[in-house]
Amino acid sequence: MTTSTACSIAVLMATVILVAAATLSAAAGRCNVRKDLVIWQSLGEPQRDLSASYRVEVVNQCSGGDERTGRPCSMSKIHLRCGNFRSLVPVDPKLLRCIGSGVCLLNNGHSIPQNGNVSFVYANYRRNNLYVRSARCN
Repeated sequence: MTTSTACSIAVLMATVILVAAATLSAAAGRCNVRKDLVIWQSLGEPQRDLSASYRVEVVNQCSGGDERTGRPCSMSKIHLRCGNFRSLVPVDPKLLRCIGSGVCLLNNGHSIPQNGNVSFVYANYRRNNLYVRSARCN
């Protein structure tokens, strides 16, 4: 291998490393739907019919924001896997609405800002399992 070839390879490797580092740095500032959207459910007071009330809070815990624009990270179009969601008390459809088979739309699709939350209460004889299905990082 000539000195010129070795030098070209070294420059090429350094370029690849710099591009990879820049890509990782940019990705570090983006929101991560699976990690940053957290669903808390707490058991409330028992109802007269022996059902229970549950308070649900969906929190956007994104801490990064967009490094390019300096804007904090918000998330919108949040879809939850909600199974066969049932409530014995009405839930405001602007907060949670079933839109398909086992899929619910949170907050009418509107954004939840960084460190913001959406909460609602439902009642049932058993807890409904809710999981983040998808969301859009804004």
